[in-house]
Amino acid sequence: MRPERRRGRRPGDPGRTRRAILDAARDRFGAVGFDRATIRSVAESAGVDPALVIHHFGSKRALFVAAHELPLDPAEMLTSVVAAPLAERGEMITRAYLEVLAAPGSPVLGLLRTAATNDEAAPMLREFIQSALLDHAGELIGGPDAELRMALISSHLIGVVVARDMVGIGVLGETSVEDLVAVVSPTIQFCLEAGSVDRAGSVRS
Repeated sequence: MRPERRRGRRPGDPGRTRRAILDAARDRFGAVGFDRATIRSVAESAGVDPALVIHHFGSKRALFVAAHELPLDPAEMLTSVVAAPLAERGEMITRAYLEVLAAPGSPVLGLLRTAATNDEAAPMLREFIQSALLDHAGELIGGPDAELRMALISSHLIGVVVARDMVGIGVLGETSVEDLVAVVSPTIQFCLEAGSVDRAGSVRS
């Protein structure tokens, strides 16, 4: 008869507990996706109480960020952007994305590569983007088509990084992040301020 797995705080090194939770989280997110993975299921896999997962990471979104070594939590980044005047938000979002995504050795690139080739990883990343970014579009942008415009912003910036660092388009790789921000941010600002998009694809102000 197998002994019952002990729950609660692990004795010994807290760092070992944290690593066990992160390992379990990567497994659960990879197996069932972001939406279906739960704090309770991660805790069960790690052999700890769910309260201990919350103690270390605070939320499922923060756990995902830590488990995949993402340099920032997109939702926290958006909180700081919302506090800024609308006219400054396009540059702030562009800089935050590109400084993180285009950084040498960025773990985000590894996650993007995996999502592009792995049928299980793609839904997980899509669900996280929905939860962390698109669901908060109304707070950042407001007005009609906020979620659509947030999706276009994310797609444009991710596309720049994919072309620069994964496809290897030379002129993009030779351009500094600061110069990319200067060129790209007006497009992002337009998406933030644009009016409703009708079904024919034209923009109504």
